[in-house]
Amino acid sequence: MPRARLLLIDDHTLFRTGLRLLLADSPHVASILESGSVMDAVQQHADQDIDILLLDVQMPGLNGIEGIKVLRRHFLSARILIVSGTSGLETIPQEVRKDIAGFLPKSADAREIEEAIGCCLSGGTHFHPTGGCPDTDGPTYKQSPLTARQLEVLSQLNMGRSNKVIAHHLGLSENTVRVHVAAILDHLGVVSRVEAILEAQRRGLVQAQR
Repeated sequence: MPRARLLLIDDHTLFRTGLRLLLADSPHVASILESGSVMDAVQQHADQDIDILLLDVQMPGLNGIEGIKVLRRHFLSARILIVSGTSGLETIPQEVRKDIAGFLPKSADAREIEEAIGCCLSGGTHFHPTGGCPDTDGPTYKQSPLTARQLEVLSQLNMGRSNKVIAHHLGLSENTVRVHVAAILDHLGVVSRVEAILEAQRRGLVQAQR
């Protein structure tokens, strides 16, 4: 069986580091990349050949559930394995489940994580027997009031890109980008792109560029 090229997407650095160390010597793993958010993953690693995305649910900005459609556009051949510490499988909408290859709670041990990776790599699926957190009483992930596409545009604005450049990167028309920008400004209650970026950073929708 070939070894997998993984991309861990989780906003908790400690968890990413722990999982990376846990999988470092796995016979199923060839390499491991990391990102703190869905948009960071797209911006930093979209040109990489990734086999499996290990994706958290609760993240600032574009959460894991909403981010699946975005990741599908940029990592065409990658299989998605949800790894959640707060949400059970039952909280994931049925229409989203068809786009994922598995689900694990963050409490899963090394054996099960390796087993899940092996199943996904061979074309199968792996869903934790209990479906995650058994006492979850409904959706616990927080849906953003902005759409997934608007959050993509917001992330591009945060990088200082013009409407023309954003349109090129996202495969949209400039007019569509202008419509999204107007919706973002209206939602954030601001009148300029600079104010929008500052307000979005204050709310934790995007991170300040270094």
